[in-house]
Amino acid sequence: MDDGLVAFAMRVASGSAPERASFHAGYRSAAADPGIDHLEVVTELRRLVLLAELRGAQGWNDACEACEALEAYRGTLTVKARVRFHPQRGYTSLPRLELHLGSSITMQGALDLHVEPVHGPTSMAGPPVVVGAAIEATFATPAVRGVHTLVIHVDGTYLLVATIDLSRMP
Repeated sequence: MDDGLVAFAMRVASGSAPERASFHAGYRSAAADPGIDHLEVVTELRRLVLLAELRGAQGWNDACEACEALEAYRGTLTVKARVRFHPQRGYTSLPRLELHLGSSITMQGALDLHVEPVHGPTSMAGPPVVVGAAIEATFATPAVRGVHTLVIHVDGTYLLVATIDLSRMP
């Protein structure tokens, strides 16, 4: 991590709201799969900007201090997704989810997975139905910054697919 990247992160973090929104928009993808409502990626650079936004005007004294803040995230890529389950499934509890990220030659499972259920409207007829999930999955950073496919297996029955183009993310 060099001083230039830290300075860039601090510049973005202290920029205007439209400037910050523009930077973060580059990390959001539109998924072609209708079951995926929202998809965003957190690379090490974006994580540095997010950490800098949290630090605010304090900033870091030097690149070493910034590296320490980023150390827990080194070598990882986080994908956040909000997915919808097929309405005919009628889940009353969160189904088993498996996430994989891959290119044309490799496919890797998530190192860490955090899932929160999204419930539908409540009714007097029974328990609330789980209509989707907010997912945060951490993967080892792919060696190649090309196009990768995110595959989400839901309960081993069906899957949702999205494309993530890491070469377009700053």
